[in-house]
Order: sequence, then C-alpha cells, then structure tokens
Amino acid sequence: MKPKVLMLKFLIGGSTVAFSYFVSCIIPWKDFGGIFATFPAVFLLSMVIAGFEYGDELASHVCRGAIFGMSGCLCSILATWGMLSTTSNWPLSIMVGFATWFISAVIISMIVAKVTVLTTHKSTAKHIAVHK
Repeated sequence: MKPKVLMLKFLIGGSTVAFSYFVSCIIPWKDFGGIFATFPAVFLLSMVIAGFEYGDELASHVCRGAIFGMSGCLCSILATWGMLSTTSNWPLSIMVGFATWFISAVIISMIVAKVTVLTTHKSTAKHIAVHK
C-alpha cells in the first residue's frame, strides 16, 4: 500500500474516532457519540481508494466485505452490551465483543458464500434442464 494512501486512511479514521469522542463529551445526550462512532468513514474511504487504484471489481469486494464486517458489528454490540450488563467488566466485554465481531463476520461470509454457490448451481441446473 502506498504511504500516502495509508496516511490518508489513518488521518480520516483517527479523526472520525476523535470526533466521536468530542461529540460524546460536548453533547448532553451521551449515546450520541456512539452514533458518530459508527460513521463509516473508513469503509467509504477504502472503497473510494480501491475503486480509483484497482477498479470497480475490487471496490465491489471491499463493499461486500464491509457488509460482513458491519453485520459482525451488530453481533459485537449485542455481545458487548450483554457482557457489560451481566459482568460490569468493560475490559472483558471489549475482548468478548471483538472476538464476537471477528467470528460472526467470518461465519456470515461463509454462509453467504455457500448460499451463492448453491443458488448459482441451482440456476445453472435449471438453465441446462430447460435446454435439454
């Protein structure tokens, strides 16, 4: 990866995290900072860079991977919230949430890949059967 691209990702991603922290400190509604923490700045930037540097196909793969990762985020949030509610141990909750995010994102991507193969195979079989 080019140093300029890496620096751009770091600056935008880091500034988004810092912005969400400042918003949560300034605005009386503390949950509002969490809303900004989910802003997809890193995703959008990654997709733009992938599109410019490598074309539509890689940008499409970045977008597809982001869907799996963001779906994993929902699982992570639920696991972290559940751990915090039951243990009140925020470091443990973060570790469980991170593990849940990774594992669920991988599982979701595997399920989608299998469904894609099955539906592609099924439609190909129908096409062949129609032409016999």
